[in-house]
Amino acid sequence: MQKDVLHGVNITIFPKNGKRSMEVRADVDMNIPYSIVQKSLLENLGLQYESCQEPKFTDNKSRTHIPVGHVNLQWHKASSLLENTETFYVVDFGNPIVELKHGGDQATDHEQQESQAQKKAKVEKERAEEKKRQEERDREKQQGK
Repeated sequence: MQKDVLHGVNITIFPKNGKRSMEVRADVDMNIPYSIVQKSLLENLGLQYESCQEPKFTDNKSRTHIPVGHVNLQWHKASSLLENTETFYVVDFGNPIVELKHGGDQATDHEQQESQAQKKAKVEKERAEEKKRQEERDREKQQGK
Protein backbone atom coordinates (compact mmCIF):
# COMPACT_ATOMS: atom_id res chain seq x y z
CA MET A 1 0.00 0.00 0.00
CA GLN A 2 1.31 3.43 -0.89
CA LYS A 3 2.01 6.08 1.70
CA ASP A 4 -0.97 8.16 2.84
CA VAL A 5 -3.49 6.10 0.84
CA LEU A 6 -6.24 4.27 2.71
CA HIS A 7 -8.43 1.87 0.76
CA GLY A 8 -12.01 0.82 1.26
CA VAL A 9 -13.54 3.69 3.24
CA ASN A 10 -17.34 3.49 3.17
CA ILE A 11 -18.98 6.86 2.64
CA THR A 12 -22.50 8.07 1.96
CA ILE A 13 -22.93 10.79 -0.62
CA PHE A 14 -26.08 12.84 -0.19
CA PRO A 15 -26.54 15.62 -2.73
CA LYS A 16 -27.81 19.03 -1.63
CA ASN A 17 -30.76 18.77 -4.03
CA GLY A 18 -32.40 16.19 -1.77
CA LYS A 19 -32.35 13.39 -4.30
CA ARG A 20 -31.43 9.91 -3.16
CA SER A 21 -28.18 9.25 -1.36
CA MET A 22 -25.77 6.46 -2.17
CA GLU A 23 -23.22 4.52 -0.13
CA VAL A 24 -19.97 3.89 -1.97
CA ARG A 25 -16.46 2.72 -1.22
CA ALA A 26 -13.79 5.38 -1.65
CA ASP A 27 -10.03 5.62 -1.52
CA VAL A 28 -8.49 8.33 0.61
CA ASP A 29 -5.33 9.84 -0.86
CA MET A 30 -3.95 12.54 1.43
CA ASN A 31 -1.51 13.62 -1.28
CA ILE A 32 -3.99 14.64 -3.97
CA PRO A 33 -5.10 18.26 -3.95
CA TYR A 34 -8.73 17.54 -4.94
CA SER A 35 -11.40 14.94 -4.34
CA ILE A 36 -12.66 13.19 -7.45
CA VAL A 37 -15.85 11.39 -8.37
CA GLN A 38 -16.55 9.10 -11.32
CA LYS A 39 -18.95 10.58 -13.89
CA SER A 40 -21.03 7.37 -13.88
CA LEU A 41 -21.78 7.78 -10.14
CA LEU A 42 -23.23 11.23 -10.77
CA GLU A 43 -25.33 9.81 -13.59
CA ASN A 44 -26.64 7.10 -11.23
CA LEU A 45 -27.57 9.81 -8.72
CA GLY A 46 -29.20 11.91 -11.45
CA LEU A 47 -26.85 14.83 -10.81
CA GLN A 48 -25.54 17.46 -13.18
CA TYR A 49 -22.06 18.97 -12.99
CA GLU A 50 -20.44 22.11 -14.30
CA SER A 51 -18.00 21.48 -17.16
CA CYS A 52 -14.30 22.23 -16.79
CA GLN A 53 -10.98 20.70 -17.86
CA GLU A 54 -8.77 22.13 -15.15
CA PRO A 55 -7.04 21.53 -12.83
CA LYS A 56 -5.00 18.55 -14.02
CA PHE A 57 -3.22 16.58 -11.29
CA THR A 58 -1.51 13.26 -10.59
CA ASP A 59 -2.36 10.88 -7.74
CA ASN A 60 -0.18 8.44 -5.74
CA LYS A 61 -0.72 5.77 -8.39
CA SER A 62 0.81 8.06 -11.04
CA ARG A 63 -2.55 8.46 -12.74
CA THR A 64 -3.05 11.88 -14.31
CA HIS A 65 -6.56 13.17 -13.79
CA ILE A 66 -8.08 15.55 -16.30
CA PRO A 67 -11.52 16.48 -15.04
CA VAL A 68 -14.55 16.88 -17.26
CA GLY A 69 -16.31 19.00 -14.64
CA HIS A 70 -16.87 19.74 -10.98
CA VAL A 71 -19.77 19.38 -8.54
CA ASN A 72 -20.40 20.25 -4.89
CA LEU A 73 -21.41 17.21 -2.83
CA GLN A 74 -22.07 16.44 0.81
CA TRP A 75 -20.82 13.19 2.28
CA HIS A 76 -19.96 11.45 5.52
CA LYS A 77 -18.12 8.33 6.50
CA ALA A 78 -20.37 5.42 7.41
CA SER A 79 -18.83 5.44 10.91
CA SER A 80 -19.21 9.20 11.48
CA LEU A 81 -21.89 11.85 11.62
CA LEU A 82 -19.46 14.62 10.63
CA GLU A 83 -20.76 15.96 7.33
CA ASN A 84 -18.32 17.15 4.71
CA THR A 85 -19.27 19.53 1.92
CA GLU A 86 -16.72 19.94 -0.82
CA THR A 87 -16.08 20.33 -4.50
CA PHE A 88 -15.40 17.08 -6.33
CA TYR A 89 -13.78 17.03 -9.74
CA VAL A 90 -15.55 14.73 -12.18
CA VAL A 91 -13.48 12.15 -14.08
CA ASP A 92 -14.59 9.76 -16.77
CA PHE A 93 -12.32 6.78 -16.11
CA GLY A 94 -10.80 4.46 -13.57
CA ASN A 95 -11.49 2.94 -10.20
CA PRO A 96 -12.39 3.74 -7.52
CA ILE A 97 -15.44 5.77 -8.37
CA VAL A 98 -14.64 8.17 -5.52
CA GLU A 99 -11.25 9.32 -4.28
CA LEU A 100 -11.05 11.71 -1.34
CA LYS A 101 -8.32 14.21 -0.53
CA HIS A 102 -9.00 13.67 3.20
CA GLY A 103 -10.62 11.00 5.31
CA GLY A 104 -13.54 12.97 6.64
CA ASP A 105 -12.40 12.62 10.25
CA GLN A 106 -11.28 16.20 10.43
CA ALA A 107 -12.96 19.29 9.10
CA THR A 108 -11.07 21.27 6.49
CA ASP A 109 -9.56 24.62 7.50
CA HIS A 110 -12.56 26.44 6.03
CA GLU A 111 -14.98 24.16 7.91
CA GLN A 112 -13.02 24.66 11.14
CA GLN A 113 -13.16 28.46 10.71
CA GLU A 114 -16.89 28.27 10.01
CA SER A 115 -17.41 26.06 13.05
CA GLN A 116 -15.41 28.42 15.27
CA ALA A 117 -17.43 31.39 14.01
CA GLN A 118 -20.68 29.52 14.72
CA LYS A 119 -19.51 28.63 18.25
CA LYS A 120 -18.49 32.23 18.89
CA ALA A 121 -21.87 33.51 17.68
CA LYS A 122 -23.65 30.97 19.89
CA VAL A 123 -21.65 32.00 22.97
CA GLU A 124 -22.31 35.68 22.27
CA LYS A 125 -26.03 34.98 21.89
CA GLU A 126 -26.10 33.01 25.16
CA ARG A 127 -24.28 35.84 26.95
CA ALA A 128 -26.72 38.43 25.61
CA GLU A 129 -29.67 36.28 26.70
CA GLU A 130 -28.17 35.82 30.18
CA LYS A 131 -27.54 39.57 30.45
CA LYS A 132 -31.15 40.22 29.48
CA ARG A 133 -32.39 37.73 32.11
CA GLN A 134 -30.17 39.34 34.75
CA GLU A 135 -31.49 42.81 33.90
CA GLU A 136 -35.04 41.47 34.16
CA ARG A 137 -34.29 39.97 37.60
CA ASP A 138 -32.76 43.28 38.72
CA ARG A 139 -35.88 45.18 37.57
CA GLU A 140 -38.11 42.75 39.45
CA LYS A 141 -36.04 43.27 42.60
CA GLN A 142 -36.28 47.05 42.21
CA GLN A 143 -40.06 46.85 41.75
CA GLY A 144 -40.40 44.53 44.75
CA LYS A 145 -38.74 47.00 47.16
